Amino acid sequence: MDPAKLLDILGNENRRKIIQLLANRPCYVSEISSRLGVGPKAIISHLGLLEQAGLIECSVDEQRRKYFNIANNMRLEVSVSPYSYTVTLHDVTFDRGKNEEDPVEKEIPPGEESSTLFLKLSSRLKELKKRQEELAQMQQQLQVEYTEAMDHCLDSIEEIARNPVECELLFELLKNETTLATLCYNLRLHPSIVNANLIGLTKRGFIEYGIKNNQYYWKIRETGVENE
Repeated sequence: MDPAKLLDILGNENRRKIIQLLANRPCYVSEISSRLGVGPKAIISHLGLLEQAGLIECSVDEQRRKYFNIANNMRLEVSVSPYSYTVTLHDVTFDRGKNEEDPVEKEIPPGEESSTLFLKLSSRLKELKKRQEELAQMQQQLQVEYTEAMDHCLDSIEEIARNPVECELLFELLKNETTLATLCYNLRLHPSIVNANLIGLTKRGFIEYGIKNNQYYWKIRETGVENE
């Protein structure tokens, strides 16, 4: 699913509350309605959107009553900085039946008490949580370093660019390699103007182009040195 659409769906507070409830355990419509203080009709509508998005799924119990639970294991990331805005969806769904045996379970000798297994699994969860926190700290530091590097790049662009169009082109290509058509669209400039400036920057050694899927893509060179 388009991550931006998923972000829109989760923008509703009641839908987020439904996800929070289902993250604890499966629930019936009546349970969700009672816990949230929202009418069943509205809850059913929210559940329908969440189900279409692939976030939850519906099952039927022995009494033919529908209940809902989280369907997939996914990660939605939103990154906002002075130079970028990205929404990324990572599908980390896995098949429990195909996974290798848990290394913690291998450490438990046959016949040992289940309490020992529980304590070791609990320690394993704490270890994984700590690693998640360390990863989050690393991501924060990378974001800081990325922003600082972009600041320096913009200072450099102001020194090497010969006109405002070159400034904008270099900034666009810093973010990602792209096509002439995309550059024209983003900068709202005629192709002839964009192309002329791209050629000028290429001759001076700052950018280069390649071919992907029969299209020309422009990008910053690994090392750009102006040739006077």
